Amino acid sequence: MHKRLTDVVHLRPTNRADEAWFGDPVPFYWDGTWHLFYVWDQGHLVLPRVCHSWGHFVSKDLVTWDEYPMAVEPEVEASIGTGSIMEHNGLFHMYYLGRYFTTNGVMYETICHATSTDLTTWHKNPKNPISLPDTSRYLVSDWRDGFPIWNEAAGEWWMLTTASVQGGPHNRHGCIGLIASKDLENWEPRDPFWAPSLGWNHECPELFQWNGWWYLLFSGGYGGVAGTFYRRSRSMTGPWEPVKFDTFDGNQFYAAKTAGDENRRIIFGWVPTREGDVDHGKTQWGGHCAMREVWQDAAGYLWAKCPQERLAFGQEQIPVNLTARRGDWTFDGSSAKVAPVNGMAWATMPAPQNSLIRFRFTPHGPTERFGVFVRTQEELRTGYRVAVDQLRDHFSLYSFGNKVHTPPLVRPMLSEPGETVDVTIFVSGTIYEVFINDRHAMVGRYYEHRGDCMGLFVEDGSGEFSNLTVQALPTDTW
Repeated sequence: MHKRLTDVVHLRPTNRADEAWFGDPVPFYWDGTWHLFYVWDQGHLVLPRVCHSWGHFVSKDLVTWDEYPMAVEPEVEASIGTGSIMEHNGLFHMYYLGRYFTTNGVMYETICHATSTDLTTWHKNPKNPISLPDTSRYLVSDWRDGFPIWNEAAGEWWMLTTASVQGGPHNRHGCIGLIASKDLENWEPRDPFWAPSLGWNHECPELFQWNGWWYLLFSGGYGGVAGTFYRRSRSMTGPWEPVKFDTFDGNQFYAAKTAGDENRRIIFGWVPTREGDVDHGKTQWGGHCAMREVWQDAAGYLWAKCPQERLAFGQEQIPVNLTARRGDWTFDGSSAKVAPVNGMAWATMPAPQNSLIRFRFTPHGPTERFGVFVRTQEELRTGYRVAVDQLRDHFSLYSFGNKVHTPPLVRPMLSEPGETVDVTIFVSGTIYEVFINDRHAMVGRYYEHRGDCMGLFVEDGSGEFSNLTVQALPTDTW
């Protein structure tokens, strides 16, 4: 039995009685349809108590989704974790993490296998697990997230895994492991695919070729940054070139993987909830799905933008009726101009709790900062602020008015002085998404402030907000 989901901006399992959440996505695009498998999480359980399954959503338009029955659930496995889906000779193959525990509680990770003819009913391989870590090369604690790909030059299938180098340096033993197969069932161990000594793990690896470039994706954290990263190479085997803008979103968009064809790729990740349902709460495992479209520029760099289909969530158009609160403003329909100001100028208007806000800002001369307040009041006592700082090449999202300080979310951006900037903002339930210039994205989760106003602001400068639209989003039911 399928359950049709409409007006749902961010996916989460519908079974609220089980306190179910969306974990690591496993997207697969087939015959014009998006199949979004994911790790079904109950109650933010953590190891070693975790007992995950695979859920399954299906869509043709990235807006309306059908929730299918569970794809696979643990049986002899203690828990099922993430992996990949692929097709070969009319048969679909699923590779997933099977966790097992010894009688004294030690956890082992393995790669397991299942097949299907319709992407709905899956049959587990009786030989499971099909791969265990080779202890001469890898630690037994990390052996998961299998991603298979055909290596034409070698004439065999390769599978990348999240792994740890045996005897590697402390806190830097994370690597992307490698096994190989001729038949997709029998796999032999190989030396690591990539072992850069950068950190603990390089999770959920993915490898694909696009217009002459190979891209290696992985999730984790190093150098003080966390999220989903990419590197690129002209060769399937590297070397893997670092790039300046190497993440698709911030640290609140995790375990992201792509699906698509030679023309288009969508990247799906998950947004964590926060402990205690407060802005400063510790992030928890599991939450809602978020998605971006990945595109490739002429130089071979990847960027993230809002998929055009997602704009269809915008419903009733809210009249733009701004009132100046500080500064010299001129309003004309969907345009708002502010004269040069020392300090901050702002204007506010009533806005729905769930809103889709879009505008273009053109600075008139040097301008320190500009942006939007959401879920605030006329006098800006509390709320959330999206700030674009062209002078420092970054944009940020943070709460203000909290009794407990909440660190801002900050993302770097490609910016030139005086450049016109296009901004799209989703405020939906507890999730806030920001898209800048069809290149940069950032998502965060906030709970506490529910003011009934939004506002525009400019700091130490002047400029024009044009093409300003405010639309109501579906009522948050999550």
